[in-house]
Amino acid sequence: MKVLMWIVAALSVIVSLFFSFVGHFASGLGLSGTAFGEIVNIMAMFAPVVCVVGIVLGINRMRKGKKKAFAFVLMGLGYCVVMVVGMLVDDAVHTKLVEKDIAERNVQQYGENWDSAPAIDGIPELYQEVLNQFYAVVKDGWTAGQLMDLGAVSMSEYYGDVPLDNIGFALVDLNGDKVDELVIGAVAKADQQGNEIFCICTDPENPFYAFCSVEGEVYYLHAGEADDTYETEIAGTDRAWVIQTAAQENTFDFSLREGVTMDPAGRMTLAMTPFSQYK
Repeated sequence: MKVLMWIVAALSVIVSLFFSFVGHFASGLGLSGTAFGEIVNIMAMFAPVVCVVGIVLGINRMRKGKKKAFAFVLMGLGYCVVMVVGMLVDDAVHTKLVEKDIAERNVQQYGENWDSAPAIDGIPELYQEVLNQFYAVVKDGWTAGQLMDLGAVSMSEYYGDVPLDNIGFALVDLNGDKVDELVIGAVAKADQQGNEIFCICTDPENPFYAFCSVEGEVYYLHAGEADDTYETEIAGTDRAWVIQTAAQENTFDFSLREGVTMDPAGRMTLAMTPFSQYK
């Protein structure tokens, strides 16, 4: 009877280790999202209990002079190693799969070589990803409907015969935090009416869109009432977004100013680089 108990106990630990191993490597083994994978994950949840009980019982029996119980302790510690390594590897595999999925989706959406290196130096790496996306979109001539998800609805109106010459970007510190924002806007017609602004992206370490144009609204930059400040005119309305001076780096805030009529003559013309020079 004692031998049978040892066999059952050993098999319990081995089976637990197996399910734990498979559970932690579920992504790499292609089991994530499958029925078998879910069963394995459920079983893997009980594996630590079996192994911890094995360690506790093993130590207890060792204290009573049962040297053979050391095997249980070793198997339990072996589980801990498998668990830690498994989690690290599974996380790395999952990250790789997500990156691969994103890359494939980007190629499908924006075309081959959409993320090729720019010809211009000095642009923060993560801003380059944003610019690569806009470059591919402009090059492919996305329609207004397609541009809605990108948040640059009116951009297609400026394509003309040479879209890459007519749409561009500039790096400008708009809020005084010594960090440049990435401004996407129209190069075409800028001499007559200033640059229409489609998007402002901020924080080169973790880029996010401070705002993007929406259907029915057109934006232009103006010099603010105070030195080195800016306002964003919402054309055809009596409102403007006031870009607030940042209290710390990589922060960007607006406040809405109501009941103002902004002079079109004050619309800013930025030194924008057309996308034809980007790559």
